[in-house]
Amino acid sequence: MTRKGYEMAAAAVFKSTAQVTAHFAPVPWLSPAVGLLCGIIDMCARVSSNKNAFAQLQERCYDLLLVLQNHADEMGSDRMKEAVTSVEKTLDCIHKRIQVWAAKNRVELILLQLELSADIQECHEDITKCLQKFQFTSHLEIHKWQAEFENNRTADSAEVIKYLSDIKNTEEIVVETQKQHGDILHSLMDLLQKSLPGNAVGEERGLEKNLYYLQKSSGSLLPHSHLERGEVRRSGLWPVDGSSSMYDIWEGFYLNEEKVAIKVIRAAQCSPKTLSRFKREAAIWEDVWKLDRGKHILPFYGFCQNDGPYPYVVSPWQPNGTAPEYLNKYPDADHLAMIRGVAEGLRILHTMQPPVVHGNLKGSSIVIDSSGNPLLADFGFSKITEDITGVPFTMSTGISDSYRWLAPELIIDQGVLSTACDIYAFGMTVLELLTHKHPWEDVKRSTTVVIKVSQGQLPSRPRDAVVVERGLDGVVWGLLEKCWVTDSKERATIQQVLQELH
Repeated sequence: MTRKGYEMAAAAVFKSTAQVTAHFAPVPWLSPAVGLLCGIIDMCARVSSNKNAFAQLQERCYDLLLVLQNHADEMGSDRMKEAVTSVEKTLDCIHKRIQVWAAKNRVELILLQLELSADIQECHEDITKCLQKFQFTSHLEIHKWQAEFENNRTADSAEVIKYLSDIKNTEEIVVETQKQHGDILHSLMDLLQKSLPGNAVGEERGLEKNLYYLQKSSGSLLPHSHLERGEVRRSGLWPVDGSSSMYDIWEGFYLNEEKVAIKVIRAAQCSPKTLSRFKREAAIWEDVWKLDRGKHILPFYGFCQNDGPYPYVVSPWQPNGTAPEYLNKYPDADHLAMIRGVAEGLRILHTMQPPVVHGNLKGSSIVIDSSGNPLLADFGFSKITEDITGVPFTMSTGISDSYRWLAPELIIDQGVLSTACDIYAFGMTVLELLTHKHPWEDVKRSTTVVIKVSQGQLPSRPRDAVVVERGLDGVVWGLLEKCWVTDSKERATIQQVLQELH
């Protein structure tokens, strides 16, 4: 194609089928090809995404006809017929391809960006082959369309992000994805999460909002549990709670929409080892979420280890605090109903395949939701810390605070965490919730508790009228004794516990 031809093509960008038809009206032998081009223009107008790429494609289809028109006098009759047939075949193929994309909605097109872009590129390559067949093109022309195609692809990608970032589109995005199957929904959430700009502000915050509402409407967790793109931001300059050496609790915001608790694990440094361990644990979090949906177990939204020296995990904020705090504030609450809720949470963990061990059950690891229902928090933390640090859980710094709840095989023999250990701790937690006091309340030092447990002793049975009124009668005390059997194999199972509580 000559330089003059390029200039003609660049100057003649038609915006309607009427203009195209009028331009080629004096060339009746191009009529079938013009009809196909008009069909392509109509289809391109219907496609709701990649407007820049489709504009280039329809312009190049027009250029194809223009080149054929300009070279008509140079070709003999047979060669001209062959060229016209080849052009019509090329345009027909392009029209059919675009027709498929025009039938899809915007959300589908966004999710199929790679496939769509590849298809448009193949259309361009078909045009190039058609031109080369009749020696109507040059390396300059090929390089020109390829460079423009890449620019358009970049521009279209920016338009996609702009659309996804606009909070005006939240409802459309949610409604359209709800019509799709699960894979489409997951793919869109994946795209949104990967597009998050880290700590940027302004327009990009719309991505967070749209991702949040999409996640909530889907009832699922984010595709990527490692929250490394600014999904969570701390608020405040200092932690609001924590333990002396194990962890700190910070307030924060999740996707700039929901208040969350950020638990910073000071027992572990961020490293490839912690990343690998948390990724394994995240698969369990997702399985637990699918079974429970946050009814009995506090969800983990994910973890992060690129926001400071220590890794942290993220959970929804519970304004009612822990179970002991709630019961102290509302002493007339239904204590046994709360205990049954805790047992239901343990049942979910213990009946998974393989069973999931909580590992550090006590009142402070139970939080209360806005409706007053208990949620098990921090399940698996003990094992995570043990795996990362290489130090047995019972020898960890600061763990002495938990001795009052730990099974004898853990504090005496450094045994392995098990569901039976959870049952023992559950019994101590029931005692704690019904008395509003720590287990072994009459024993001042935790080390003395270890000695008493090693001797096979049990806490004294409370006889206070208020404690009995809360539910600690002979039946419940008998259940606690079954939870505290020294031989872990002889302890009650969670199914037996629930049977006696109902």
